[in-house]
Amino acid sequence: MTRNGEDPEIAARAGAVVQDQSMNARVFAVAVPLLDDTKLAVDMFDDPAAEQTVFSFPFSPLASKIKSRLLYRRHHNEAMQLRDIDQRRFSGQPYVYVTGIYCLTADAVTCRFHATVPYEAGARYEAFVVDAAGNSVGANMQMLEDCVVPDRHDRHSMLRELSYSVRLRGSDRTLCVNVVQHGAPAAQGCFACLWPSDVDGFTNGATEELRHASQDPQYPEWFERHRATPADVIRQRRRCSQWDNRPLISIVTPVFRTPAAYLRAMIASVLAQSYGRFELILVNVSGVYPAVDAVLAEFDDPRIRVIVAENLSISENTNVGIEAAEGDYLAFVDHDDTIEPDALYRYMSVVQEDPQTDLMYCDEDHLKTDHYEWPTFKPDFNPDLLYTHNYITHMLMVSRHALSQIELSGPEVAGAQDYDLTLKCSQVARSIHNVPYMLYHWREHANSTSVSIGSKPYAVEAGSIALHKHFERMGLDVAVHDRAVPCTYAVDYQSQQKPLISIIIPTKDHADMLSVCLESIVDKTAYDNYEIVCVENNSTDDATFEYYEEIQRRSQRIRVVTWPGQGFNYSAICNFGASQCKGDIMLFLNNDTEVINGDWLGSMVNFFGRPDVGVVGAKLYNYDGLVQHGGVLVVPGGLDYINQNFSENGTGYMNLLRFPSDMAAVTGACQMISRKVFDEVGGFDEDFAVSLNDVDICLKAKQHGYVTVFDPDASLYHRESSSHGRDDLDVRKLKRLENEKFRFFSAWPNLERGHFVNINLDQYNGHFKIA
Repeated sequence: MTRNGEDPEIAARAGAVVQDQSMNARVFAVAVPLLDDTKLAVDMFDDPAAEQTVFSFPFSPLASKIKSRLLYRRHHNEAMQLRDIDQRRFSGQPYVYVTGIYCLTADAVTCRFHATVPYEAGARYEAFVVDAAGNSVGANMQMLEDCVVPDRHDRHSMLRELSYSVRLRGSDRTLCVNVVQHGAPAAQGCFACLWPSDVDGFTNGATEELRHASQDPQYPEWFERHRATPADVIRQRRRCSQWDNRPLISIVTPVFRTPAAYLRAMIASVLAQSYGRFELILVNVSGVYPAVDAVLAEFDDPRIRVIVAENLSISENTNVGIEAAEGDYLAFVDHDDTIEPDALYRYMSVVQEDPQTDLMYCDEDHLKTDHYEWPTFKPDFNPDLLYTHNYITHMLMVSRHALSQIELSGPEVAGAQDYDLTLKCSQVARSIHNVPYMLYHWREHANSTSVSIGSKPYAVEAGSIALHKHFERMGLDVAVHDRAVPCTYAVDYQSQQKPLISIIIPTKDHADMLSVCLESIVDKTAYDNYEIVCVENNSTDDATFEYYEEIQRRSQRIRVVTWPGQGFNYSAICNFGASQCKGDIMLFLNNDTEVINGDWLGSMVNFFGRPDVGVVGAKLYNYDGLVQHGGVLVVPGGLDYINQNFSENGTGYMNLLRFPSDMAAVTGACQMISRKVFDEVGGFDEDFAVSLNDVDICLKAKQHGYVTVFDPDASLYHRESSSHGRDDLDVRKLKRLENEKFRFFSAWPNLERGHFVNINLDQYNGHFKIA
């Protein structure tokens, strides 16, 4: 064992035998913590209970480093046998390893690590971290998971899997992570040590994991590889000249004292289009401004029409161009932006495939001093994301068919006229398409909204008005509130009645965990019209039943019903709970959750003020403050949680951790569904006994015409897998999991790529990486 004058709990672990030298001699490898600023005495015993040492030696960091280098040089083969022996020969022995270091704030990180130890009934473990001098560091140590599983290599041997997280200072550079069993000899503990370079590696790895497409430094190279070449443009011109249907496109651009270089670049980008059947309507409201007049005089093309008008609001200026337009489709390009030469071709290719297309938009980036950055690869039409902010923006194109059914935007929505037009046209559109090509470049300069929308408060108010009017046209009474980010909104659907919400909690034993869940609901929830139905599932602990009696005496809101089945079938338990509750809205909630914010329940049920909403899910955190769930990505052959491991302040790609949006699915740990939709889709599929039942019911709801909404304004902690353990670590459960995955993808053979995650992004990575 090792002894340390400053912290006696630090232990070294004796490694496996390297080789036999004789019948009476063995060579041991001893793993020692990397404690540069302290000295250790290493004692070895032939029995953990023995008091007499069989061997002792002092350990000095500097001397050991010198000996290590000499050993590598003079006895290379023996050194290679010893190298990383703790990682190569830990079968049946305790071991620990760090899984990640993530930033929480500017000066704090959370370090996650995992320990595997032989299972011993009743054993208790403690984790701690020390620095290079053996001093304890870290705070808020959390056990994230604790489960017992069979050894992958020997199913008759059981292992205990322990996951921890500890908050550290960003300045903590040399770390020794320890896990020890209470009451056991220190030598039976295990540890992992990190040099500063290791810490940097983990933090850089976390930064790379969370770096989404908009932040990708390789984007300019990606764009150059994917943009249309001159040869592509020639082929496109030849191809579209053979189309039978060649609609006229009117591009409307109000011009107000635009810098000459920017206006010239915009016009040139339009004239370079491979689809040539267009008119460019420039509504010049600059007044007497020779610089603009000079640029307009440079171009002699019959497709350009300049209309001189009085400068009114941006809405009214735009309407001048709309009323003068003769096109079958109208597109809107800002006077200082540019478009790619294949922009109109790509849009019209969509029309060739779907003639009923009434609204289109494309991917866009920012143009800053001839440098392309911050790309936005947009999803297909996403109503809830649109109700939060105008994610569509550029390049909006609408059909004459849609325009003929709406009223043009008035001065009250000036600054958000494009948002107003998008909302109006989306309401009447027969078909809406994202055109997933990087076709629009939003120029950044001192006066552009791409730099600071907050400098134009009238645009914020205009967006709120446009959104409120949209819901008025839908016949919904709403209140629209500004969010902290300018030009983003929250919608309160103001239902006249607060529906009864039945919170259904499947539970088995773990009364302490259930207590935390229930008390957080009762103590924190502001929404007052709810009941709680705990569905008892084959508990065996007497304390559990005593707790059931206690909580039902304490609160009339809480009832306990007993599922009559055997074993564990989450779907069947939830279906039974649904049959026993009274609410028109049901919330299926895991017993290992804990409410964070008091308005969580009201926020979730608010979405059911819209008839198209079928399922709503919450934002779930691990207990160390990192995001566990921000929606579920579902594509052919794959699933992934979206935006995992961001901190509480993390926004995620396109602010999806901050704003509500429609998702393919949300997790069953906190999943709200109306009884109407639940009955319509037939409840949970009981063939999915443990996994994928939550995803399946979301897909069934979508199949019936309902959307699934991720609500980041509802926050809970979730101690995932704490009740039934991790399927991927248990060889018995892993087989069942793989069978359910096979059944799931067989049941859903036509899953879409590119719908909720743009097709230019990795369809199998929930962190939105460029493919």
